[in-house]
Amino acid sequence: MLELPAIPIHLADLEQAGTVTNFLSIIIAAALANNVVLVQFLGVSSLFAYSDRLQSAIEVALLSFFVLFVAALINLLLFRFLLAPLNLEYLKLLCFVSISSGISGLSIHWIKQRFPLSLRRQKLAFYLIGGNSAVIGVALINTVSGLGIVESAAYSLGAALGFALLLIAFAALRQRLDTTEVPTPFRGAAIHLVSAGIIAMCFLGFAGPV
Repeated sequence: MLELPAIPIHLADLEQAGTVTNFLSIIIAAALANNVVLVQFLGVSSLFAYSDRLQSAIEVALLSFFVLFVAALINLLLFRFLLAPLNLEYLKLLCFVSISSGISGLSIHWIKQRFPLSLRRQKLAFYLIGGNSAVIGVALINTVSGLGIVESAAYSLGAALGFALLLIAFAALRQRLDTTEVPTPFRGAAIHLVSAGIIAMCFLGFAGPV
């Protein structure tokens, strides 16, 4: 009888696989089931203000993804290793807004050199990203979530990814709605709000039955 060679199973490999799965679960949950816009209602104004054109939405989404993720990481490290040990938690909001605005300003300076046309089209939107409630809100959530630093980084990545993808997808949906026969009472902002509500319910479905 043919005997197959035994395959060694290392406990460290299983733990590493479980860790990767856990990180992926956090990222997917933050992007879908706990979407910062449709579930936690952070940055809702950006969803409707910058989704009128697909190209504009893509530009704002890319910069928002970068600023949100980087600002969340820096603010998390600042809180864990400086503010919390020194009992300066009451300064976190001021520090978070300053750091987020600084990162946004540096990003805009780089965009001005590389993509001046995008800056001309989205100048106001780019400057407002640093103070976006989604950017500040994710940083504040990380201070009370109880997750470790690596898990909080995964959550920040998922939140930034969910925010950017939703903005792009909603802009594409709005373009489709503009060419669709919609009843007169539901045209404009009404159908946009209804569509956002339906998408929010779909995202909540990823959390499982209540």
